Amino acid sequence: KKKLGIFFFSGRKNCFFSNKIKKFLKKKSTKFYYLESNKIGDKLPKNITKINFDYVFLFRSFFLIKKNFLKKIKKAAINFHPSPPKYRGAGGVNYALYSKANFFGSTAHLINEKIDNGTIIDFRKFKINKNKKVEEILLKTYIISTKQVFFIINQILKNQNNLNKLIKKNKKIKWSKKFNSIKKLNQFYEINKNIKKKDLIRKIKSTKTSKFKPYILLHGKKFILK
Repeated sequence: KKKLGIFFFSGRKNCFFSNKIKKFLKKKSTKFYYLESNKIGDKLPKNITKINFDYVFLFRSFFLIKKNFLKKIKKAAINFHPSPPKYRGAGGVNYALYSKANFFGSTAHLINEKIDNGTIIDFRKFKINKNKKVEEILLKTYIISTKQVFFIINQILKNQNNLNKLIKKNKKIKWSKKFNSIKKLNQFYEINKNIKKKDLIRKIKSTKTSKFKPYILLHGKKFILK
């Protein structure tokens, strides 16, 4: 059976989908390395960046791949961005819900030195159910994103050239020029004191999760919506 060579995969800590992908990739690799990512600002350890990997895959990972490490990757470094190309960076699901977008999805792309900027390999979308909450839409995104990982791996295993074929097939899909930083997302979570009722409902619907909540700033105090 064909194998993928020396493989490095980074998923998210306590993530069911990351673990599912990890088990799958481990079976398909000659040598397999795995690192969990936990928070923004996570840095790759030096011992990992010294290895010449055949493939590097990131799924819900906060690790940034620097130029020196990128150069060492023999075949491909791929990120699975849980958003359509329209939403680069953080908070894609929040902006999509707030702007009443009809579709959401997952983008697989080659990693370059910029965030969510490399050549697109595959894009999958689904219709947004207006009654669903942020977390429900994200769950659907992670399911689709996981299938995307399996699909790309199987394509590579069949034929190395399939990656180039996928790139060619999706060459018309382009990233947005706009990049959404974490700082910008934090500002988006703030509720303006003069907000209209219908906009308030929309803001809450597009930002409130079990982990993150919108807030109001008043006289230097932060009031978080429970």
